[in-house]
Amino acid sequence: MSRRQEIVELIEEHGFQSVTTLARKFGVDASTIRRDLERLAEDKRIRRTHGGAAPAEPVAPLNATGTQLREKQAIGAATADRILENQTVLLDSGSTCLEVARHLDHSRLTVVTHDLLVGLEISRKPRINLVFIGGELLPGATSMWGPASLQQLENMRINVAVFGAGAVMDDGIYASSSYSIELKRKMRSVAAEAFFVADSTKFGREALFKVFGFEDFTAGITDDGIDPIRAARWPIPLIRASTKNDAEASGISRRA
Repeated sequence: MSRRQEIVELIEEHGFQSVTTLARKFGVDASTIRRDLERLAEDKRIRRTHGGAAPAEPVAPLNATGTQLREKQAIGAATADRILENQTVLLDSGSTCLEVARHLDHSRLTVVTHDLLVGLEISRKPRINLVFIGGELLPGATSMWGPASLQQLENMRINVAVFGAGAVMDDGIYASSSYSIELKRKMRSVAAEAFFVADSTKFGREALFKVFGFEDFTAGITDDGIDPIRAARWPIPLIRASTKNDAEASGISRRA
């Protein structure tokens, strides 16, 4: 995958990325990143902003396909299957967590989120109670953050939290931006257990900021693109959602 394509995917997945952050991630100087961003903006693949770049569309439509769609749909279905009736579930931001929201068809459930798209998806499900975490809107993104968000979380108790991942490295979950690290850690602190969701392309990627270690999770949920032997050696259970066909899309295989 080319550097420019990776830049586009990072921005689509996580919103605004600064020139400095991108330069550190790819090991190049700032002028090289600026040229990349200018070319991508000319091609209308991103939107150039002061100090960096944001998605071409500030808020993606609910039916946006994005990349790795089939894999993310399978992960969304497998994750939704692990959520029980009457639970309170916290959903992180990002396209994979959005797929989790789309697959929730429970009769009695409360969903807490700080992401606009996830919140809008849940609002279309009248049997699910939605609690939205307020605050400030992250630049070029769809998620909220800031002191108001942290204060709201202080008084919550969550059964299970589901977190997205910008990159899955050998020692934990990483992000390319530090904006929401404090908020994500606060989310984890109020949850009894947590899962991370990440398609197989996220494994082996590199990012600058560590958000969580694997000890923070009960399990990870990915697709069957990751090698089963590698999955079996992971420090926590790694659930592989099948993408082979529609009948198997919600199937999972776990290490013994």
